[in-house]
Amino acid sequence: MRPALGGLVRQVPARAGMALAYVVALVATTLAFRTRSPDGRQAWLGWTSTNLDNLRHHPLPALVVSGLFTEGGLAGWALTALIGLGVTNWALGNWRTAALVVAAHVGGTLISQGILAYRIAGGRAPAGDRYIVDVGPSYVVAGALVAGALYGLGAQRLPAAAGFALFAPNAFLGLPALDVTSVGHLSAVIVAVAVGWPLWRSARSRAARPPRLADAPA
Repeated sequence: MRPALGGLVRQVPARAGMALAYVVALVATTLAFRTRSPDGRQAWLGWTSTNLDNLRHHPLPALVVSGLFTEGGLAGWALTALIGLGVTNWALGNWRTAALVVAAHVGGTLISQGILAYRIAGGRAPAGDRYIVDVGPSYVVAGALVAGALYGLGAQRLPAAAGFALFAPNAFLGLPALDVTSVGHLSAVIVAVAVGWPLWRSARSRAARPPRLADAPA
C-alpha cells in the first residue's frame, strides 16, 4: 500500500502541477484584490478587464490577470477550477493542460469581444460597451470542465461532467441576446473541445511508449 501511495504522490508534480498552480494563483490574486480599498478595486477592475478598450491598449496584461481572480465566491470557483483542471491535468499533463486552458480563455475572450465590436460598429450595441467589466476565471473553468469530461481518464471524467452540468445552466442564459459572457463561455467550450482532441491524442501516444520513457504525461 505504501509503495503505491508513494508512487501516486511522486506523480503529482507532473500530473497535477498545473491545476494546483492555477488554483493557488487564483486564490492569491483574489485575496490581493479584496485587500484593496473600494477605489483600488475599481481601478483594478478597470485595468484588468478584457474589454475592447483594454485589449487595444494593453492586451497581454489584461488577458493574464483577468483570469486569475474573481469578484464572486472564491471557494466555489477554486473548487470547480480544481476539479476541471485536476481531471484534465491528470490525463494530459502540465503543458498540454496549460495550452488548453490558455486557448479557452483567450479564445473565449477574443471571440466574444470580437462579436461585441461588430455589433457596436453596426449600431446594435451601445458604444459604452467598449468599457464593460469582463473579468474572472469562468472561461478557464468552462474549458477545463468540458475537457475533463471528454478527455479525462475513466471514472475521473464523472466529477468534471458533474461540475459542467452544474455550471452550464447559468453559463449560457444570455446567448439569445449575444451577451458577452455567455458567448465567451460557449466559445471557450468549443475551443477547449477542438484543442483538447489533438492534445489528448498526443498524451495517449506518449502513454503508449515503454513505461521507462513515459511515467506520466509531459
